[in-house]
Amino acid sequence: MINFGIIGTGMIGRYHRDAIAATPGARLVAICRGKADAALQASAAAEYGVPCEASLAALLARDDIHAVCICTPSGQHAAQAIAAMQAGKHVLVEKPMALNIADAEAMMAAAQTHGVRLGVALQRRTDPAFQRIHQAIARGDFGNLVLGKVSVPYLRSQAYYDSAEWRGTWALDGGGVLMNQGIHLLDLLLWFMGDVVSVQAQAATLGHQIEVEDCLSASLRFANGALASVIATTCAAPGFPHRVEIYGTRAGVQIEGEQIVRWEGENVPKDTVRHSASAISGVAAAGAGASPTGISNLGHQRIIADFVNAIHQQREPLVNGAEGLRSLRAALAIYAAAKT
Repeated sequence: MINFGIIGTGMIGRYHRDAIAATPGARLVAICRGKADAALQASAAAEYGVPCEASLAALLARDDIHAVCICTPSGQHAAQAIAAMQAGKHVLVEKPMALNIADAEAMMAAAQTHGVRLGVALQRRTDPAFQRIHQAIARGDFGNLVLGKVSVPYLRSQAYYDSAEWRGTWALDGGGVLMNQGIHLLDLLLWFMGDVVSVQAQAATLGHQIEVEDCLSASLRFANGALASVIATTCAAPGFPHRVEIYGTRAGVQIEGEQIVRWEGENVPKDTVRHSASAISGVAAAGAGASPTGISNLGHQRIIADFVNAIHQQREPLVNGAEGLRSLRAALAIYAAAKT
């Protein structure tokens, strides 16, 4: 049994709590929250069904905790992850793993130094359908990749940003629609298409009173010469499902929400949807496009299960520090391009 602690008791903490509860061989034994307040600690303990420690140090001092999930604002991830690994705990950290490359590399170094596992909760890679696409690309079924597209037409209200002081800030959120919402889809794009070598971008704040962007457009070139575009916003009422599209010289695929809505070309799996979204019923609803809680918990269950297996098998998690860094590096490059 792998005993978990959760650092951070907000919305994402609840996803991790439920995923741990649904994972054989995993058990939640304690939590801690950002501010030491007796009443709030008692409330969190009642909600999560385990003790709420008064501090991060108290949580990490527990001998019965083997691994921790870090579910705090992004600007706190690096320091908390390194402290946990120094205490001998395996760490599964929410996206983005850090807000700069130096911190991400320090996290990876800490994992190596202290002999623990470091995983990043970019859980869409665990989806069996998306894994089939990745495997097909690796086999050459798509031929030479030539074009990709990510579209994130989300809606978040001003009340969403006002609900916590850290939301919509550079210091703790690390960015806006790209870093907070879009990084999941950017990660899929990189997983399918490889490393980015050049970027052009523009960003703007058009619909909210926040210091980070709520609209962004980027053009990417990959190491193999392929091109891709990334467009993202949290201003698109009433909120629409994201899309990821990958095209090669032999096949192409279109993903909407968490579904493959079209996959055409050579060697397409026989049980794969091969018609357009407009022609089928039950098309993916807006999901996360309309609400931050609009995603299923299944992805987190799969990432927790993989993390538990990685600990037992003494292997790297499916999304390790190096993979988390690749997505972070691309996001930071897009921001740098937008500034210039």
